[in-house]
Amino acid sequence: MDFTLCLTHACNLRCAYCYAGTKRPESMTWETAKRAIDFCLGKTLESARGRQPEAQIGFFGGEPLLEWELLVRAHDHAAAEAGRMGIALRKTVTTNMTFLDRTKAGWLRENGFWVGLSLDGNAPMHDSLRRTAGGGPSHSLCAPALDFYRGASTNGEVILVVDPRNVVHLADSVAWLISEDMRHISLNPNFSADWSDDSLRLLREGYESVGTQYAESYRRGIPLRINVMDGKIRTHIKGGYAACDKCGFGKNEVAISVRGNFYPCERSVGDDDDESVWIGNVLTGFDEPKRAALVARRGNIVVECSGCPLRPRCMNWCSCINLATTGAINRVAGIVCFHEKLSIEVADRAAAALFSEKNPTFLEKFYGS
Repeated sequence: MDFTLCLTHACNLRCAYCYAGTKRPESMTWETAKRAIDFCLGKTLESARGRQPEAQIGFFGGEPLLEWELLVRAHDHAAAEAGRMGIALRKTVTTNMTFLDRTKAGWLRENGFWVGLSLDGNAPMHDSLRRTAGGGPSHSLCAPALDFYRGASTNGEVILVVDPRNVVHLADSVAWLISEDMRHISLNPNFSADWSDDSLRLLREGYESVGTQYAESYRRGIPLRINVMDGKIRTHIKGGYAACDKCGFGKNEVAISVRGNFYPCERSVGDDDDESVWIGNVLTGFDEPKRAALVARRGNIVVECSGCPLRPRCMNWCSCINLATTGAINRVAGIVCFHEKLSIEVADRAAAALFSEKNPTFLEKFYGS
């Protein structure tokens, strides 16, 4: 089971597109964290059915590094219990980087964390929507932590949110990240935003530039991992998304709010007040009928999608994005359709060029030869 502890609602930034709810000084107690860990590890062991049990613990917020001592204590307890139970445990944390110093980065590395670095590229793109609580720019507070995650062997990934209000800077931002030797980049569109025709045109231009930069990097012998490129290239190679590639929304994925309520995904926690997606809490466990009903509704029932040849390679199945954009976990929004077609087009163009060139870096990464 993958489970995420939302450690706090507090945050020192006020990002315009944030989906994590109102920022307030409310944090998870140790008792709630321990109950959540014990419950989720128990469910992991219970569902293994003879296979090697595996789990992933994630830390989220607000800004989780504001609760560093709780994060460390929760990690240590989870690691000890997982070891005792024979569970292989992966660990992740998503941070705005403002509190990420050398000591914390070293501890996260030593303990095997994968770190999501929330940074919207260069200063013009980042500062347009990621401001401090006082309204000032935050890029200069975040970017220094990139020093701990440069190069190919990094355990961190830059998470760059693309929004209609910052998309004009997308190409330059990715170029800047590449120049800073950031090899792992995740482009996460704000699907809930109001995407006009002009902003969609800028998104297309930005993605086309990203595809060109991606191919040029491989020609220099420097492999990048950009989610919208790598993911679509791999779906071409294997004929679509496998079941294990898709989100476990409510089934084998759960987020635990500050107050101990269970949600199917961290994106659905918000202000922790939406009863329609509550699926239990740390005191009583899962509300199994409600959880089963939620899981049964997952997918995509949009008729127009059924005959699309790109459907196997499309993320129309992402329940949390569907919920955020259409209000229904099984209905995909038009912006998602636009984005997925664009991503496939750009990724396929770059991959076809590199394949035809017999680019050794590309072939080694995707084909092992």
